[in-house]
Formats: sequence, C-alpha cells, structure tokens
Amino acid sequence: MGVWAEPDPAARTVGGSAIRALVLPQLFVARPDGRWSPALVAPGTDRLAVDRRSASFRLRPRATWSDGSALGVEDLRRSADGRFVAGVDDPAPDGTITVRFTQELPGWRRLWSANDSIAPPAPGVWGGPFVVAGRTAGLETVLRRNDRWWGPGGPFLDEIRLVLVPDPVTARHLLSRGELDVIMPLAATARRPQLERTAGVSVDHVARGGWSVSLMANPARMKIEDRRALFNTVDRSVFVGTLLGGEAHLINGFAGPEDAVWAGVGVGSAAPLKGNTIDLVGMLEEPMTFFLHRSMQKRARVAGGRIELRHAEVDRVEPWVREGNYSAAVVAQLEPLGGCWRCRWESFDSGLAVAADGGDGAAVTALQTRLRDEALVLPLWAPETVVAWRKGLHGPKANGFAATAAWNAWEWWRGP
Repeated sequence: MGVWAEPDPAARTVGGSAIRALVLPQLFVARPDGRWSPALVAPGTDRLAVDRRSASFRLRPRATWSDGSALGVEDLRRSADGRFVAGVDDPAPDGTITVRFTQELPGWRRLWSANDSIAPPAPGVWGGPFVVAGRTAGLETVLRRNDRWWGPGGPFLDEIRLVLVPDPVTARHLLSRGELDVIMPLAATARRPQLERTAGVSVDHVARGGWSVSLMANPARMKIEDRRALFNTVDRSVFVGTLLGGEAHLINGFAGPEDAVWAGVGVGSAAPLKGNTIDLVGMLEEPMTFFLHRSMQKRARVAGGRIELRHAEVDRVEPWVREGNYSAAVVAQLEPLGGCWRCRWESFDSGLAVAADGGDGAAVTALQTRLRDEALVLPLWAPETVVAWRKGLHGPKANGFAATAAWNAWEWWRGP
C-alpha cells in the first residue's frame, strides 16, 4: 500500500497516528458514515452521563497486549489526555469503567481514538490487529498479523507493507503496474477520473469527512494588516471550483458543511504587502499547494510585495506549525468526528475553545469569527476521499475520517 506521509509509528504526525491505529488499541473507530464504531469498547456498553462530565463503558472480554498481558484501566490512565480526562475509576463488579472529564465533553469518544491510541506498557508490545515487524526509515513499515488480537474476526492478511510514495502521479503509475495494491491520493485535478480509467483497478470515494486544507498565519511573526493582505491574495471559490472541480468543495467553516462564517470571503486588496516579504510554507505532498502558492505570489507581486515559497515534507511542516515556527503556511489537517477545538485553538482563546468542546454552538461561532476577523486562518477546501485498489483484493473502503486507506485493513482479504 502506498502512503503519502512517512509511516513512522513513533512520529507525532498524521502518518504516525495512522500506523498507531493499526498496531495499538483504540476505544472507537471513525466510520465513513460519520459514526463511531466500538473497537476496544464492548459494543452497546458505552454511556455518556446526563451532565456530560463523565462516560462509562466495558472493554471487550479477553482483550490483551501482544505479550499476553491484560488490557485494562492502568493502560487508559497511562495514556490519558490530561486536558480532558480528570481520572479513570477502577472497574465496577460488572467490569464497567468510568472516565471523568475536566469539562462537559459530548464528543468524548475521540479520546483514545481517531488520532490517539492507548500507549503500550513497554516497547515492542502491540495491541492492534497488526504488529510492527520491521521498518526502513524514509521508505516503508512492515506490519504482520497480531495473533493475540482481541477484535471481532480477522485480520485475514498475513502482512501489509506501507510504502512511502508522496507523489500521487507516481503512486497511480505504480498501482497500474501492480507494484502497489492500494492508494489513497490527496486531492488533485482529475484525480478520480484518472484512477477510474486505470485497468484492473476499483475505486471508492466519499464526499465528506474530517480533512481540510487551510491557510494559516502566525500572529507572532506577522502583523494583522499583513495577514489580511496575504489572505486577500487567495481567490478561494475560483481556485477550488476550477482546479479541484469534482475533487473537493469550498469550505466556509470547521463546524460542518452548513457552517458559513467565512462565506463571501475572497480575493481583495493586497496593498499592505508593498515592500514586504512573506515566507509561505507548504507541504510537498499536497499536490495543489504549489499552484495555490503561485497564484498568491502573482497577486502579491502586482501589489509590490513578495511571497517566498518554501516547500517541505509534511513530517517537517506539522511540527513547525504545532510549535509556531512559521510565518504563514498552507496545511492539510485531519479532525476526528466532532472535532477538537482545544487541540487547535486553546492558545488563542482558551475560554471559547473549552466552551466549544463542551457543545456550545455560540462559542463555536464566536471562536471562528475571531479567527476570521483577526486573519489567523482561512479555510480553503475539503477534499473528497478517494481509495483505489487492485482487483483481487477485497475490503478497502473510502473513509473521509481516516488518515490512510488501511483504516480497516483487518477486514481485507484476497480472493478471485
């Protein structure tokens, strides 16, 4: 399987979280239809308290790590997100575990799920459907079936090789030649029609999910007038509608398709950029970033400004953005079902972020309005998720809330 981000299970990146989801346990799995499906949690046992400040559930019977040790409360405690988890109580006589939150948290199922997982008790111990059998840095990670997996059936494949192929054109050619079996390329012009014309290949796609591409500006390095002028160089509707027609849709907010906080925001005056030089970062793996950068560069040049383009691997860009080591950046991000406002914006406005995660719709709107008015982020497009695979492999499904096509690899099998 070809992946566009380095498949390093130790990395704090989207690529790293994708591998951990296959080799470490998670409470729930985000499904393509926008629902949570129980994974380690025993189906039908999860309950959110009336005050939304705690939740309870039971774990699947006989859940163990790959070394045979039991999976339990201590594992949850060791890897709890302290921003949201106040404590994990010992199991009740019937095995029910109660997790207490630091605030109201209706979206609690993302804890130990989505981009997070339960940390192992020791190095080399695994708890997902697969184990890490080998890794070549910058090239591939090899996963093999975990014979101690506690899940419902499978995995049916003995081995999966996750190969780094960041260029979508190369990935498509390798798929057509049978050198790759599965790919999930990022959005690009005519991506799906090209795959659908590839002989011997099946294609699945979903229009909605948790992926977004946005332009971000760092207030510690850019004045507000420069941030606004930079954002004014982007003609969002024309760019998305022309170059990404049928592959992505314009987004006007991060709270779902009906969110309209950024509606009507488009190209405007870039005059404040005159005499200024802006360092703009992009991800090499995101195929449309280069074209977006060039269009912005041309509009800035007309205004007498200069935008210097700096492309780097996603595994370098993600830490830059996380740690504030950038002026402006075009980034692709994946949010779990329901999102996580504190994860992204707590340092900007902690009060609004906490309230937004607590389910306060007015706080969601207020937080986004501030982000818009202070020109800190400009949402661009939400890509369709497209998965293509060689015939003879069964089970791959497009999932807009997944980091790779392997999100359900334990269900795959080979056959005629």
